[in-house]
Amino acid sequence: MRRGEAGVTLVNVLVVLAITSGLVVLLLRQQEDGQDIVARHAALAQAEQIALGAEASVLAALRRDLDTGPEEDHFAEPWAGVIQEEVALPEGRFSVKVRDRQAKFDINLLTAPAVGPQTLFQRLATRLDIDAAEARRIAELVALLGAVRDLSDLEAQGIAPDTLARLAPHVTALPVPSTINLNTADPLLMEVLFQNPGIASQLLFRRRSQGFVSRKMLTDLGALRPGLTGFGSHAWEVEILAESGAARVRLLSLIQRRNDLEGKAVALISRRFDAPLPTEAPAEP
Repeated sequence: MRRGEAGVTLVNVLVVLAITSGLVVLLLRQQEDGQDIVARHAALAQAEQIALGAEASVLAALRRDLDTGPEEDHFAEPWAGVIQEEVALPEGRFSVKVRDRQAKFDINLLTAPAVGPQTLFQRLATRLDIDAAEARRIAELVALLGAVRDLSDLEAQGIAPDTLARLAPHVTALPVPSTINLNTADPLLMEVLFQNPGIASQLLFRRRSQGFVSRKMLTDLGALRPGLTGFGSHAWEVEILAESGAARVRLLSLIQRRNDLEGKAVALISRRFDAPLPTEAPAEP
């Protein structure tokens, strides 16, 4: 074999080896990528199961509360033990938040022409520096629509986002028109309800120290329970964060309770997963 032919043969062999090596590397990388994908999906599934398990615990706790304390609802009750600040797990993190949706004024009370809801809403709007004409327009829209699913529905009807942003911390929209829970209402709403800063301040002080508001507490202060208020709730919002490995999910659930002649029940009204895919590993340079 001539030297030139030997050189060509050597180059061909090197090219074949290079291609083969490249294919091997590619196959190994694909295998690793496949394993990474499986691991990420497994972590995501585990995080979702943790969140669903926490949701089931909240449902069970609220159902038990219907038997043990159906007359009032506050965060000093045993059921509130399901609330969990963020804690570290062996391979992630976990937290459970429960919010009383009846801590706010239910805007769907405005579907009825009753004086009480209209007056209270006007007082609240004034306290929030919302123009009286705009407040009346909101009330008229709700009456015309029959009910709204969410405050954001009013933006499509021409209500300014700034107005809705002012209302949002103190106003909600419930599927069943509901009273305000004095055990969870915020300080501003308590002042609007009682129209007496001194009494509102005393109630809030006692509520912080004892964990709840009672009829006796109102009597001791010489205060009457405002209309459209009560001491219990049947509407709850649950936010659960669960992390497993690189997977992190957020579960938002709406829960409705019933305690009437038909019986006692706790129902899951809606559930929404915010489950981003696990964080990708940084690309190699």
